[in-house]
Amino acid sequence: APASSDAAACTPGVRTVDGSPARVFCGPAKAMVRMGGKTLTFAGGACERSGGRYVVNIGTFFAGSSKSKRPYFGLLIDKPRPGTYRSQTLSFRSGGAGSSVFATVTLKTLKRGSFSGEVFGSGRVTGTFAC
Repeated sequence: APASSDAAACTPGVRTVDGSPARVFCGPAKAMVRMGGKTLTFAGGACERSGGRYVVNIGTFFAGSSKSKRPYFGLLIDKPRPGTYRSQTLSFRSGGAGSSVFATVTLKTLKRGSFSGEVFGSGRVTGTFAC
């Protein structure tokens, strides 16, 4: 089942969500992840330059353990300019289950790109993102 966050009712910031500390991201960013025959979609996030890197965050990020099923997609790219970058950090969670991957990311513009990588024990992951 697709995962999404309600961008229209979103209030960004750090707060307690579902009983755990979390950061909520809002905005026009969206992503699609294909893995193991499933397609997951994420909406309602932000793309920004941070500390000399390019960061995509969509949904709700929990810093510690949480039983929340809220979706999250996060991508950290070494440089905030178009190009192809290997071993970039990609994390996503949908329905309470999540994965982290070192992915090859192609940043086509500062508004969109694609990624691919291997998830240990789960096969290949591919997808796209747009801001």
